[in-house]
Parts: sequence; C-alpha cells; structure tokens
Amino acid sequence: MRVIASVTNKGGDGKTKISTFIAEYFSSIRKKRVLVLDLDPQCNLSNRYLPMEDDPAAAIEQGKLPPIHPDYEPEDRSWDGRSSIADIFYGDIIYPYQTSFENLDIAPGSSDRLQAAEEVRRVDVEEKVHNQLKAFLRQDEVKSSYDIVVIDTRPSKGPLTRCAIKAATDIIIPAQMEAHSLDGIAGMLQLWMQEKISRQAHEEPINLIGILANKYEDKLSLHKENYASLEELPDIKKHLIPLKIGKRVKISEIDSDYSRTESIFNLPDSDKAKQEVLAVCEYIERRIYNHE
Repeated sequence: MRVIASVTNKGGDGKTKISTFIAEYFSSIRKKRVLVLDLDPQCNLSNRYLPMEDDPAAAIEQGKLPPIHPDYEPEDRSWDGRSSIADIFYGDIIYPYQTSFENLDIAPGSSDRLQAAEEVRRVDVEEKVHNQLKAFLRQDEVKSSYDIVVIDTRPSKGPLTRCAIKAATDIIIPAQMEAHSLDGIAGMLQLWMQEKISRQAHEEPINLIGILANKYEDKLSLHKENYASLEELPDIKKHLIPLKIGKRVKISEIDSDYSRTESIFNLPDSDKAKQEVLAVCEYIERRIYNHE
C-alpha cells in the first residue's frame, strides 16, 4: 500500500487540489482502491467529497463537522454517528465514507478535533500525534482494503504535517512560483530529510516524488524567473518534477463549484488542463512504483 502525502509550508500552493487529482486518477483511471485522509482543519478536501456541516461550537472560524455516517444506527451508543480521521488521536474507531467516485473512500476532517491535535503540548506530541496515523495505516484491515492512501495536510510544519510525513511512503511538494512559496520549499525538504534519516532499516523508505510547479503562468516573467532560479540550485533542481500544472480556468471552476461528481478527468482529452494533470499523475505513478 502506497501512502502519498501532499505537503507545503505556505497556503495557496494547491496541495488540496493536487490531492484530489492524485486520488481521482488512481481511483477512476487506474481502478485502484483509494482512501483519502483530510488532516487540514479547514476541511476543504472533505468538502469536496462530502456535504460537510458547519460546527457552531467550533473554536476556529468556519469550523466543519462530518455528516452523519450512512451506516450509523441511532440505537448504537458507542459513537455519535460522525467519523473523522481526527478520531485516531482520541483512540476512536474510524469509519470511512464512500464518495460518489467509484473506488474512492474518505476519512474526512473535523475542524475542532484536528486543531486540538495541532495544539498538543510539545512534550506530548510524539506519543499523542506524530505516530498515530502510522499506527492506523498499519492495521491489517486498512492495508487489505486499500491500494493507495492520499493525505492532505495543513500548510505548515506543525504536528499534523509531521504526522502525515511519518506515515507516508511518498510525498509531493506543490509550489507556486511566488516568493512566499519558494521560501517554504526548503522547510519541507528538511522535514523529508529528517524523516528519511530516522526511518529504521525494516521500515518502508520515504520517497520524495518531487517539487511540482503549480498554478504556473508561462506568460508571467516572475514565474519564469523564479523557476529558473530553482534550476540553478543543485539541491533543489534534482527534485524538480519535469512537468508543470498551469493556472487554468477549468481547474478553478471545478474547485470553486465543490462539485462532488465532476472531475478533471471527465474533461475532453483535448483539454489542456486535463492533459497537464494527467501527465503529472502518470509521472507520480511511475515514481511511486519505482518505474522512473
């Protein structure tokens, strides 16, 4: 089972959208059994696949709750009918939700519970946060049910992102060719190197798929210059994915509509956005299965 985490240190780089592309490519195109995990308290990825509900009691602005699970029976007093990936930090059982996409399930976020995990005291973080996702994904039931796990994270180097990296077999770093995004690349590479070094010999190595130029505007000189500057840094250049995803209207439309049935892969083969995304996903597939 491959576990792919999309990680960034800055907001707006498109990590959530990249997560949806990867999940829908493997589930719809490659017919793999995919589980999506939303570790971002904003729950944007969850809202893509489920009718998330506003949480009026949430401590964070516009906090979200998962909907009542379709398998929940009111007479069952062992849980409240809502299941979130955040429940792993509280010792609760996870009940993934089916989505409208064949072969694609999701363990959604829960804003308050994820935020609480992010704020665990430093002395407790290793025990209560960092290793919980790894333990969950090692369960036989999870490994036998899914071929691919895709993890979306919050844009930070905090406990939830570290938790995802510790559980991952592969990570991808989306980045806009803007100054604030480029500054965050080094931080993510540092986390990857730390985890790579700390892995035991019997554990699956952590593979860096690469740094993906996202929302790239070829006609914008700033983007060209910033990309060229990355190519001049040997430690960065060797990790650059030799493909880019442009800032495309079609991608924005799908994103803004929160359609739970529309996918980039439903677009005509002639569509430039689909061509770019498909090429990137095929590259990711080759990288995670060591074909490139």
